[in-house]
Amino acid sequence: MPTVWAGGPNRKRGLRILPKQGAYFVHVTSRVCHQRFLIGKEEKRVFLDLVRRWADFSGISVITHCLMDNHFHLLLWVPEREEVSSEEVLRRLRRVWPEEKVEYWKTFYERGGEKVAGEMIREVTERMYDLPAFMRVVKQGFSRWYNRRHDVKGSFWEGRYRSVVVEENPLSVLAVAAYIDLNPLRANLCEDPMDYRWCGYGEACGGGKLARAGLEVLVRLSRGYQPPPAMHVRWHQLHEQMHWREITPVLNEERRRRAMPKGWRDVQAAYRVWLVYKGRSRKDEQHAKEKFRKRKGFDPVQVIEEFERQGEVPMAKLLRQRLRFFSNGAAIGGEGYLQSLMEDFRSCFGPKRHSAARPIQGGCWPGMKAMRQV
Repeated sequence: MPTVWAGGPNRKRGLRILPKQGAYFVHVTSRVCHQRFLIGKEEKRVFLDLVRRWADFSGISVITHCLMDNHFHLLLWVPEREEVSSEEVLRRLRRVWPEEKVEYWKTFYERGGEKVAGEMIREVTERMYDLPAFMRVVKQGFSRWYNRRHDVKGSFWEGRYRSVVVEENPLSVLAVAAYIDLNPLRANLCEDPMDYRWCGYGEACGGGKLARAGLEVLVRLSRGYQPPPAMHVRWHQLHEQMHWREITPVLNEERRRRAMPKGWRDVQAAYRVWLVYKGRSRKDEQHAKEKFRKRKGFDPVQVIEEFERQGEVPMAKLLRQRLRFFSNGAAIGGEGYLQSLMEDFRSCFGPKRHSAARPIQGGCWPGMKAMRQV
């Protein structure tokens, strides 16, 4: 595979294996210096916002993520470099620069002539579709923010980020995505990744549109396939309900629906089957290595139940998930009430935030909305 040199001519940093041409998936991770537990809730919020904004600028898609107290995981889609119009450049700059800086850049661009304008566009677009440039600005930007906030100096991160290029096929990408989303479960931070808001699956279950879009990419990539054990359980389930000749058309229709999901419900069900399959407990598997038998995972009985439900989450669990708005949100009520609260505490919100109210997922409480992310 072609490689990209990741260090200067006199630096003994080795080669970073990244494709020079074509789009690719990549799993990146980095740890806090000395593996200290320094990434709290506020740090996670700021880091994820930084990642989202610079990913938009770079043209890179965040498929899924997991932020832990001393490290992070990101599964990214780095598309092939393409031409970007001046209007799009301005839109992307507004995502990462203050408005005054963007206006100054825009004025200089309009008055500089064709040669100067072309050079300015080239300098900005060279930083797009570039994984090392993206990771550099994210890690350095967060490190500077953390040091200012806590009045400290020095390096925040342990060293270089690690990157693993992932082949673009369903088994490889889904395995890596599940590994990332299962981190909080393995670390005994939750009983189900959907309850951990700082992973892609948990954010998507909480209503995050960008997180849901990332998981939809994975589900469509899987083309409707399921793990063999899940298919085996489903076949026996249908065999108890109908003649064996009728089973194949039903399975084909279910696979077609998974391959072309119509909404988050279809995406969630398809992805959850893979997640519980990859996250199953192996403590009773004698042939498994000792380190795998010690890892926390989904109980085998629970895995079979998930297979039988085809990944559908029971209503009781969905209600518990949605009720987190009543304890984790800043306020609950009608749109007018929340807007008045936002005006009273305007400094707590970003300058681009105009609407306080956010819908409560599921539509179980008509007329009520939540105010979050203060």
